[in-house]
Amino acid sequence: MLREAAVGAGDLVVEVGCGTGRLTLPMAGLTPARVMGVDTEARMLDVARAKDVAGRVQWVRGSAYRLPVADGTAGLVVMVMVIHLLRQRTRAFGEARRVLRPGERAGQLCIWTFTPRHVEEFYLNAFFPSIAIIDRPRFPAVDVLSDELRRAGLARIRVEVREEVRRMEIAEVVDRVRGRYISTLAMLPPLEYRLGLQRLEEMLAQDRTIALSQRSEWAIISARK
Repeated sequence: MLREAAVGAGDLVVEVGCGTGRLTLPMAGLTPARVMGVDTEARMLDVARAKDVAGRVQWVRGSAYRLPVADGTAGLVVMVMVIHLLRQRTRAFGEARRVLRPGERAGQLCIWTFTPRHVEEFYLNAFFPSIAIIDRPRFPAVDVLSDELRRAGLARIRVEVREEVRRMEIAEVVDRVRGRYISTLAMLPPLEYRLGLQRLEEMLAQDRTIALSQRSEWAIISARK
């Protein structure tokens, strides 16, 4: 993302929905640009700020609909695993366009999200059937997102799809589900969540060597002002 946006010293990189800085901090270590992390949750920002020993990142409370950034000042705006949480995506894309710099070195918006295929083939669907039902409208096809970006006034849209496959031991899977590591798990009917977790825990008790295969498919979409 940093290479494609060609940001350098003096430029501004904004991560929307930075959370605890899991991506923001390593990204700040890869660029001389100024880096800002924006999130709606003050507690998330407090955790991120505590991890930022070097004070490399500016942590600011704000939302995707009202970024604490002046017009035309950002070289790169990043939204990684954020758009499924947005009720008004086009509005958020328009706000990103507002803060991107204009001209020959027009700023770039970069989005990372899951594809519909990822949703349909998610490895936990067999244990929690409602995951796919909940996530279908939250993870739209790339052509839908591309149309929304155009309506927001963005252009030069480029799409890349990447696949990632990993094996996870059953103990790790159980630990993740117990912690509701994806937001969808918190949206499940309580009984379905308990029964699905019980099945996974029974598998763990029977054979700790069991491993599940997780296939992720990412859509990486970039657009310029």
